[in-house]
Amino acid sequence: MIVGITSKNTSVIAGLLLVSIAMGEAHGQSDSSSLGRYVFESEPAAHWRLPGRLREISGLTITPDNRLLGHDDEKAIIYEINYVAGELVKSWAFGYPTAMDDFEGIAVADGQVFLITSTGRLYEGAEGDDGDRVLYNTYELGLRHDHTSSLGRQCEIEGLEFDPDDRTFLILCKTPWVEELGGYVTIFRWSLDRKAVVEDATVMIPLDRFTNPLQEKRFQPSGIARDPLTGNYYLVAAQQAAIAEITPEGDVVAVAHLSGEFHKQAEGVAFAADATLIIGDEGGSKRARLTLYQPAR
Repeated sequence: MIVGITSKNTSVIAGLLLVSIAMGEAHGQSDSSSLGRYVFESEPAAHWRLPGRLREISGLTITPDNRLLGHDDEKAIIYEINYVAGELVKSWAFGYPTAMDDFEGIAVADGQVFLITSTGRLYEGAEGDDGDRVLYNTYELGLRHDHTSSLGRQCEIEGLEFDPDDRTFLILCKTPWVEELGGYVTIFRWSLDRKAVVEDATVMIPLDRFTNPLQEKRFQPSGIARDPLTGNYYLVAAQQAAIAEITPEGDVVAVAHLSGEFHKQAEGVAFAADATLIIGDEGGSKRARLTLYQPAR
């Protein structure tokens, strides 16, 4: 039941011959899927309307101590949200004045908070107390060591996650700008230790692995999270109201639609420590939503 209603260079790509082209299952759900633990056709465990100041909430992430963080779409403002109660705990900002950009994802690694923009700029700063403004660094993410070909010229980026297994950030491509990426869902990896894109670890998944089971013409992912129990990645797609599970190698193991009743614009996804799946929907002209799904026992 709903427990509460209270308070979003072409030439370089040609050289990516070492990418992993996933040849996973074209439809249905494999036996290795964990997505089947969650039921999206019925009412979720909780569905919260968030406070008005969170209307433009975009990406989500969980800290190592199981706190949920989200971020604003246009300002470098980070929020901590009590996802059990749907309440704002605190907020802080990068810079004074607050840094402005098109922010599309958030992740936590080595005690730092990272935000990524749609054009491939990565922001890094510390966690602050409520109302704090903190110093931050930025990285221009490029496919060459001289950064002359930015990721933002390859595609519109929308989604960020940290994979502790190889200490890389997963950078999700929503809309490709170059022909070589057309027809694929692409995930770049950026090494936290090397501060560089790991070009031979790019994953490109044929688009029809997602569209066929959904009976959709397009699949435009808007958020990514790593399932800590299986190590698989979950992708949400706002425009298609869909969710997919893939392996780190890019095999698609499950795809499903989300309920249109509860998900108008799913932009963020995260896993709590107890495997609760958390999905955030931007509010648009209304209030943003936070929806929780408990795994089947």
